[in-house]
Amino acid sequence: MRWTSFFILAYLMLGLQAGLNSALAWHNAAPDLPLLAVVFICMNAPRDAALLGSFVLGAMQDLTSQGTLGLWAFSYGLVAMFVVSARTAVYRRHPLSSFLLTLMAGLMIAIVFSSHDWLHPLGEIRTSASIYFISAIYTALLAPFILPIFQHLERAFAFESSGRLRREYGPRH
Repeated sequence: MRWTSFFILAYLMLGLQAGLNSALAWHNAAPDLPLLAVVFICMNAPRDAALLGSFVLGAMQDLTSQGTLGLWAFSYGLVAMFVVSARTAVYRRHPLSSFLLTLMAGLMIAIVFSSHDWLHPLGEIRTSASIYFISAIYTALLAPFILPIFQHLERAFAFESSGRLRREYGPRH
């Protein structure tokens, strides 16, 4: 994987997240645009590069947000482990696969953030758990439209061929 292309995608998605967050919000729930980049990277990159890239993208989002440091990195790391393990069972270019993987990833993030807000000491501002779950659904609805655009840019990332993935994970059934 070309890391320069990864950092450009990460920069663009974090910039769009910061710039369009309030414009795209629906009932205070905005889509998680960097999550779409995480799902794309995890569906196409080799296992180690996908896990590292997802963690780095989460750390970058931690630095641009005002939340607890490390929460996005932890969440995206969990998502990466899920998507990397599930990618052999799905057809990566199918819109339903994009929707379902992004929905499951968003729900995982919603659970992590809701749990953090629930366990956090009283007196702090808490976000309603429903906002996290609406954001997960909103992001999943955007996935079938945005991930195919990323798939057209796949050559810029120089992902390894599917033959290597097939040797690593076994033949597709």
